[in-house]
Amino acid sequence: MSSRCIALVRRVAVIAALGAALSVDAAPVTLANPSFELPSTGFVDTRVDGWTKTPTPVWFDPAATGGVTWDQLSGVFANPAVGQPTRKTNMDGNQGLYLFALPTAGLSQIVTTTFQVGMSYELKVALAGGGGGMPEGTTFVLGLFYMDGAIPVPVGTQMVSHSTALFPTTTTFVDQTLTVGEVLAGDAWAGKQIGVGVASLNGTGVGYWDLDNVRLEATVVPEPETWALMGAGSALLALSAWRRSNRG
Repeated sequence: MSSRCIALVRRVAVIAALGAALSVDAAPVTLANPSFELPSTGFVDTRVDGWTKTPTPVWFDPAATGGVTWDQLSGVFANPAVGQPTRKTNMDGNQGLYLFALPTAGLSQIVTTTFQVGMSYELKVALAGGGGGMPEGTTFVLGLFYMDGAIPVPVGTQMVSHSTALFPTTTTFVDQTLTVGEVLAGDAWAGKQIGVGVASLNGTGVGYWDLDNVRLEATVVPEPETWALMGAGSALLALSAWRRSNRG
């Protein structure tokens, strides 16, 4: 292979490597109280710093729940001591969030970061289902949204249905993931502040979800030209390797 061709291969390889880095490098988006460590508690606390609880629906009747108020349906809890049967085996930090299985019970927060054109977003929540005898089929939802005035508008949602196959034990968190594809310039949410929400989607109040370690990452989506250069670089590198091997 000529020196000119070798130089071309090297240039394209560098461009391809940069494009590949762009396609996989993710930057974390800062969330408030993502592992529910605040306020600190030795047992449970219905306060959850940095998050806003969903408003009490008109159909909710505390008398039907034995006097439990809407605010008491969620809160932070301390991981039980080592050796206790209910201790979480993979908790991030010392606390998590409990959320009873009643429709629309949940929490949200608006972050300062906005949906950026050319970026995709991935929301992960460590989730444990089945607590308190939760029936199979009880559902939970995680979502990203933006505010249109006072109205939250979904950008993407991911439903999780409780089953013993998905959650074989209540003491281990299992990551659940929502991916929102590339933000385009014409999208209504482009440039709007990102909203993060978690909620019980359906249920009768029997059982509860446990949550931990909420993470949001933004990833640059390469332009089509970058993908083309990556492909060309891979092809040229493969051709170069083939020629060298044939020359023995």
